[in-house]
Amino acid sequence: MPDTALYNTEEILRLLQLKETGPDVFRGESHFMGSPNVFGGQVLGQSLYAAVRTVDGRRPHSMHAMFLLAGNHRLPIDYEVERVRDGGSFSTRRVVALQEGKRIFVMSASFQAEETGLSHQKSMPDDTDPETLEPGVPRWKELAAGRTRGFQPVPVDFRSRHQGDLFSTHTTEPTKQVWTRAPMRMDNDPLMHEALFAYVSDYGLLWTALQPHGIRMGDPRLQIASLDHTIWFHRPLRMDDWLRFEMESPNASGGRGLCLAHVYDSKDVLVATLAQEGLIRLRQGAAG
Repeated sequence: MPDTALYNTEEILRLLQLKETGPDVFRGESHFMGSPNVFGGQVLGQSLYAAVRTVDGRRPHSMHAMFLLAGNHRLPIDYEVERVRDGGSFSTRRVVALQEGKRIFVMSASFQAEETGLSHQKSMPDDTDPETLEPGVPRWKELAAGRTRGFQPVPVDFRSRHQGDLFSTHTTEPTKQVWTRAPMRMDNDPLMHEALFAYVSDYGLLWTALQPHGIRMGDPRLQIASLDHTIWFHRPLRMDDWLRFEMESPNASGGRGLCLAHVYDSKDVLVATLAQEGLIRLRQGAAG
């Protein structure tokens, strides 16, 4: 079993499984991530779970989300699913997340019946075997000691060549390679793997846009938040298998940063692509 001081995998898997409170209406709880605001990945995973529960025999191939308001982690979140269309091959769903009657998040998802066809993919660049890399989470806990937000357990292991980059002020190219894997064997239900992937996809992607500017997480000048988030699911994936996130930030301007990621499994198969734009505003007058 995973070390619960470092990993909260089972807690997150329970958190993602929403309770149905009415026809196509679901309710979820939140958990504390060091901030009064709800973690964006949680809402991504829960909204996908809600949408999938209204679709039979089709898997998600894309989801497009927009974050409208910061959620309060002390309050439940209600997810209302609209069955936009069920066609011969594709189904479309729209999900609205609400707290106290206010919309905090909207998401559209598309689902497809299994189909064969033309196939190609971008090749995965060569890299180190993740088994030879130091587990990142214990290092994160060590680096977070004494900081304002401290350390919070995570549902997967993170491994990269430079585990301390999160807190570094060195300027680097806006690229990053990170391997992730759940520290326990998961059931075969594809929904739980997809929902946990959506949850994890909000970890660290936007931080890539900070690397060329020497700004670290926790900088008092920094206001950072997800604005929108897209996932394209290309092929089946498992969260208890190694997944490599090839991240890059092609642009930052206007107080916003754009980040992309191609995600490969341990057999070098491209399983998903991510795109996220977020607020990376430096507030004037804050202490450096």
